[in-house]
Parts: sequence; C-alpha cells; structure tokens
Amino acid sequence: MYLQALDGLEPDAVLAKTVLDERGRPLLNAGTVLIPRYVAALRRRGLQAVYVRDGLADDLEPGDVVSEHLRASITSNVADVFRRVSLIADERGVPDGSVDTAVEALGEEPLQLDDGDGAVVAQLYADVEALLAEVLEGDAAAGLESLKTHSEYTFQHSVDVAVLGALLGRRLGLPHDRLRELALGCLLHDVGKTYIDHAILDKPGPLTEDEFDVVRQHPRMGYELVRRMPCASLLPAHVAYQHHEQQGGRGYPRGLVGSNSVAGRAVHERIGTGQMLLIAEIGAVADVYSALSSDRPYREAMAPDQVAGVVGEMAGRHLNRGIVATLRRLVPSYPVGRWVEVAGGELTGWRGVVSHVHPVDIDRPVVRLLLDADGEPLVRPDELDLRTAPDLGLRCLTGDEAPRAVRERVAS
Repeated sequence: MYLQALDGLEPDAVLAKTVLDERGRPLLNAGTVLIPRYVAALRRRGLQAVYVRDGLADDLEPGDVVSEHLRASITSNVADVFRRVSLIADERGVPDGSVDTAVEALGEEPLQLDDGDGAVVAQLYADVEALLAEVLEGDAAAGLESLKTHSEYTFQHSVDVAVLGALLGRRLGLPHDRLRELALGCLLHDVGKTYIDHAILDKPGPLTEDEFDVVRQHPRMGYELVRRMPCASLLPAHVAYQHHEQQGGRGYPRGLVGSNSVAGRAVHERIGTGQMLLIAEIGAVADVYSALSSDRPYREAMAPDQVAGVVGEMAGRHLNRGIVATLRRLVPSYPVGRWVEVAGGELTGWRGVVSHVHPVDIDRPVVRLLLDADGEPLVRPDELDLRTAPDLGLRCLTGDEAPRAVRERVAS
C-alpha cells in the first residue's frame, strides 16, 4: 500500500486502510473502490490523502502505537477544546494583538470552557488515561506512522506529540501522575495558537520577521490559557510555556536553558530556576519530531530516516541530548510498511517494504524485497534481514517514489 493525495488518485484506486470519522466510526472500509462520489465526500470531511493498494505489499500496514479509533476520538476532543478557547478569544478580544493585552482581557478567573462542571478538561484527562493504557501495552517499535493527512493539522499534531511524549516519558521512568500531566500538556501545547491569525499559521512561504514575532508569542499565551483550566497541576501549562525553549538558551519566549541530561530528574524538579523542566524537554523533542514528520503548507513531510537525522543534529544545542538518545532507541527510522531502497553491493537500488522491526536493533529491520534495481518485480519476493548484512544500508523512499514505480509496472 502507499499514501496518495486525493488529487492524484487513479480511477480504479482501491482503499487499503479504513477511513474513520472524527469519532472513530468507519466512513469508508478497506477494499472500497474510490469512485468520484466517495472522493468528493472525503474532501468535504477535510481529508487530503488516503492509503491505497499497490498490489504487492498490501498485507504490510504502517504501524502505530495507539489505535486509530482512540486517535480519532482524542483528536476530536482536542479540537473541541481549541474551538472553545477560540470562542473565548473572540468574545474578549485582543485589540492590539499582544499577549499582554490578551492576558489582561482574560483576567484571573478560570476559563469557562463548559457549563462549569469541568467536563471538557475531565474528558481530556480520560483521553490521556486511555492513551497511556495503550502506550503501556503497545509495541513502540511498530512505528509512529499516523495518517497525518487531514486538514486539521494542529489537532492531529497535538495527539502525535502526546503519544510520543508518553512513550519517551515511560522509557525515562516518569511515574504515572507525571506521565499524565506530560501527556495533557502535549495535547494542549499549541492552544496559544488560537490567538494567532490563520493567515500566518497557514502561510505557504517564509514568515516575515513581524509575523514570526507574533508566532513567538504562542507559548506564553498557551501557558496563560492552560493555567486557567481545571488541571491537576501547573505542569501541563509549563509544557505549553517551554516547548520552544532550547538547551543552549536561544529558544523562546524566555531563553531558558537545559541540562542535556535526564538522570535523577524524573520526579524532583523545581519551577522557576531558569532551566527547562524535564517534561517540557520531552515535549520539545516530541514536538520537533512530529512537525518534521508532517506535511505543512510550506514543505512536504520528511521520511522517518530523514527526521531521525535532523533530530540527531539538533541534539545538544537545541534538544536534550539524553532524550534524543532515548528517542533513537525507541522509534525506528524504517517503520513497518515503509518503502525503502537498499544501498550496498549487488542489491544497490533494489526496493521493498519493511516487514519487521527488531525491538532491540530497531534500525536493522527485515525488508521484503519486491523490485530489482530496474524496477522489475521479483518472481519470488525475498526477506532481507539487515542484521545479517552489516554492509548494506537503507533509504526511506520519499513522496511517491515507490508507488509510481509500482503502478507503472502493474499497469503494464
């Protein structure tokens, strides 16, 4: 199977993965032929791309740590919170567009996101508990290949950051109550963007300096909003506040510094020391990983191996080196279901799909070889275990590289 933008679907394309609505209910089942009426309905729902069958590796589905049903449900609930906060922003107004004015307009009263019973935030806590249950039981080595193809990028991104944050927090030994506050903070880390003009957030080109100055305000605005919500502690607010700070002190909005370590920090930390909190550093790593992995108006998503390389280069100066090291042991560069190309020896240029990731050696997976260097399908697909071939390397195929080759060969 491969991911295809709706605009590029062929007339006889067959859906490879069931498409769910925002509540986790099936819209179209796997195996459905995508006739124009169905494609139009998907567009109206905000979908931009779907997985379709390629006829060669349709049994190898991209993995994810949490179920599609839970992901869809949490995404919907996060979107509901953001929309309610946006209504408050519209009601109280931000005359000059500054955070100071917005905070003054908010006052110190708790945000009335519902009828006063706290049901909205309580639902997010329930979502977090369900997410943590699946993360604790799941297989991280399966990958983080969520379908980031919906127009509602901010909400899906928030869920992705929470999933990866929970995975990292678990591996780093955070106790359950700290994991819960971390995950909630990740879900709400971008809520401050509700005060930013969508023309800036969705701008397809580079931001001007003035526009970027506006964007730099969203962490503080997020902190001011989350601390007015009925959360169990201030920790989620500080995840929102600090997720754009950097280890070397060159982040924003306060220029905090990091320690580039994780040892001994899982429980006892103090706010207000001029240093980033561990849970905020975890959120920062998860935020960068998810952002690089997602399509944005100004660039396409990077492949997992490219993301791993970029995040690795950011370790130390930008991101906490210890957390990045944990990420590299936890999240595979070549997830199950990914098309890859072999580099090395007689197999250079051969292509296939990752069929298995070893839990201990996650970046030396098993690849089902399907195409030779000329793009010809193999008579008998072969399973290549990279652990037994130390001289061979892999490259994730980007965009439609593999699907184009497959479609042309199958069509002929």
